[in-house]
Formats: sequence, structure tokens, C-alpha cells
Amino acid sequence: MSRAAAVLLCMTTLSACVHSVERSPTDGMPLPADWMTASPTAEATGDPRWWMRFQQPGLNALVTDALTRNRQLQAARARLDQADALLRQQTSGLYPSLELNGRASRGKNVIFIGDQRVQTISNQYSLSASAAYEVDLWGRVRHGRTASRLDAQAAALDATAAAHSIAAQVTETWLSLIETEARLALTRSQAELNTRYLELTRLRFEYGSGSIVGIRQQEQQVAGVESQAPLLTAQAGVLRNQLAVLAGHPPGKMRIAVPGSLPQLPPPPTAGLPADLLLHRPDVMAAYRRVLAADHRVGVAVADRLPSLRLTADTGYQSQSTETLFDDLIWSVAAGIVGPVFDAGRRAAEVRRTDAVLREALAQYEQALLDAMAEVENALLQEQEQRRHVEALEKRVAASRSLLEATRDRYQNGLSDYLPVLTALTTLQADEQSYLTAKRQLLSYRVQLHRALGGDWSVVDTGNGESS
Repeated sequence: MSRAAAVLLCMTTLSACVHSVERSPTDGMPLPADWMTASPTAEATGDPRWWMRFQQPGLNALVTDALTRNRQLQAARARLDQADALLRQQTSGLYPSLELNGRASRGKNVIFIGDQRVQTISNQYSLSASAAYEVDLWGRVRHGRTASRLDAQAAALDATAAAHSIAAQVTETWLSLIETEARLALTRSQAELNTRYLELTRLRFEYGSGSIVGIRQQEQQVAGVESQAPLLTAQAGVLRNQLAVLAGHPPGKMRIAVPGSLPQLPPPPTAGLPADLLLHRPDVMAAYRRVLAADHRVGVAVADRLPSLRLTADTGYQSQSTETLFDDLIWSVAAGIVGPVFDAGRRAAEVRRTDAVLREALAQYEQALLDAMAEVENALLQEQEQRRHVEALEKRVAASRSLLEATRDRYQNGLSDYLPVLTALTTLQADEQSYLTAKRQLLSYRVQLHRALGGDWSVVDTGNGESS
């Protein structure tokens, strides 16, 4: 027995040498030291929920509702529960299985002795317990359990990534709705202004100072601006329906009130370093865990090619009468070694398959990391240039407004015809619409930056690393 125990200890110690997980996913892709685009100076904040920085109670309520009721997020949580259940199944392989069996039978037999027919009735009662255990010599069960734990952590991170995406969708849709409502109000204001200019051209025509062409041109301008209102109204309705669905409500069944103007751009987040994405981007972290899980499954396939040691034990009682059922205890113990001899290359092919799955997971992880870095770089660059674009548009709107006043004064004083006024009016109104859209786009780039950085908030517990 001592010799067998020594052999078993040696085999268990050597199991770590069958397959060890030592690959680092970032070895083949060095990360840059810093971002190419300088990030703006960030202000410290104690709340990791970045959408709170917009200081919009309506938005906060919508995001909170979406993180609770959104069906995509509920599906992600259900996948997490599935992964947890699979982890429990894999963990059970580390422990012996125990079964209880009770049986009672009654039978009639007929025996012929010469011409004599003898009938017998017999009873049989048994109560037994059996235990079985497979010694994890080569780490097959431990590798499988660790792979399942990593899958569960990846599923939790997937749920967090889905929550980040849903929060970003709600915020961007909310901003788009504010912009659309503001554009609709601006369009109605512009229509009123165009109507006043139309009255001016008609009045000047009545006094013999204008022309019918100027009236027709202004009528065309009025009709063109008024034609935008129905489209904006429909767009606002579509955005409200999208927000309702994101928040888990039927379209049209949720009352959504928005402010009359876009919020101010909140303080920027801390961009950190590219290496920080490994710790803050949930999709990158999930892809990393899938690499490790795939590596452990290679260990499962390698260990499956080696012999397995199985231990069994049975004990119980058996009798022909219930009165004497517990008189005699019967038992047996056994140990057996089972190893593959010939399987036509099936297990070797499984090793190659799992190794290919590992290479696929590694490539997907590196691609996810590249995409994450590109998203941060793009968001930083777009926000930086969008700021300049908004500042330039603001100056252009002021210049267009001054130009309209100048051309209107010349027209009223009879120094020019109506065409310069119409041109200046059309330009100003287009610039006002562009300026409003540019401000909303700047806020959207800020949302994209928050989403690209990942953040520190999570809707689920992603676990504390992995164990072997």
C-alpha cells in the first residue's frame, strides 16, 4: 500500500508537467507607451457611472431603467447563469460520486423433479451504497474546471460590456432626441422669421420698391423650412421609441421628457495609458480569459490521451427477509487503470483541434485589443477636432447673423435687391442647424470616449482571477 501511495503521489506531482498554461497574450503585440492624441486634462470624480456627469436626471433614470429591464442585458445575465452552472458541473468531477440503491423483489419459480412440479416463492431485499472516484492524475479535471471558471468570468465581463454598450446607446439616443427637438423648435422659429421677411417683401412690393421675383423666392424659402418640421417630428418619435425599447418598455408606452437644449460638455475622463485597457475594457478582459480557457482545454485534451485511475467502493446489505436484512454487511473495493490503446487518431485530433481553438482565441484577443486602442485614439482625435469645428461654427453663425443684418439694412434702404438678403438668410439658418448638430456630435464623441475606455463600473462580479 505504501509503495502504491508513493507511485500515486509521483504521478500527481507530474500532472503539472503534462500541460502548463504559460502563454502571455500580449507577447506578440507590444503596446504603445501613450496615446498619439493628447487627452484633455481630466478632473477627478468619485462616481464611475460616467453618464451622471451630464447632470441630466431624465437621462440617469433612463439608464438605470435600461440596466434593469433591457432584454439584451437580461440575456447576457442568463448566459452568465449558464456558465456558472457549467462551472459547478466541472467542479463536481473533483469529488467522489455516491449513489444509494434500495431494491425489493418477489418472484415465483417452478421446478420439475421427475413428474413432480414444485413451486417456490422467493423474496429478495437489498440496500447498498456505491462510491466512485477518478484520480485526476494528469490534471484533466482541474484544467476543465479552470476553463469553466474562466468562461464564467468571461460571461460576467460580457454582461458588463453589454451594460456599457446599452448605457452608451441610451445616452447617445437621448442626446439625439434633444438635438432633434431643438432643431424642430429652431425650424419653427426660422419659419416665423421667414414669414416676417415674406411680409416685408410683399409690403415693399406694394409700395413699388420690390419685385415679384423676391416674393416668390421668399415663399420658396418659407415652404422649404416648413417642410422640415414633419420630418423632424417623425425622427423625434422614432428616437422616443428607441429609448423606450432600450429601457425595456413597449414603443409609445413610456413618457420621455427632454430639456430644451443640449447639456454642457462635462469634464473629460482620465484616458490613462493603452495598457490600462487590459484592466478596464470588459470585452478585452473577456477575450483574455477566453485565451486562458482555451489553453486549459488543450490541457484537457492532452490529459485525455493518458491512462486514468478509477477507484470504486460498494457496501450494503442483502437478504431474503426484511427481518434479517441488516444481519450481514457485504462490501467490495476496486481500483482500475483505463488507458487508450487505439482510437484511430481521435484523441490526437482533439489535441490539434483545441490548439487551433487556442490560436483562434489568441487572434481574437489581439484583434479586440487593437480595436479598443483604435476606438480610444479615434474618440480622442474626433473630440479634439470637433471642439475646433464647433468653435469655428460658432464664429460662422455670428458672422452670418451680422451679414443678414447688413444685407437687410441695404435692402430696406433700397440699396440692393432681395437676393443678397435671401442668400444671407438661407446661410444663417443652415449654419444654425449645423451648429446645433455639431454640438450634439461633440457630446456623442465624449460618450464614445467613455465607452472606449471601459470604466470601472460593472453590473456583475467578474471574479478574482483564475486558479489551477
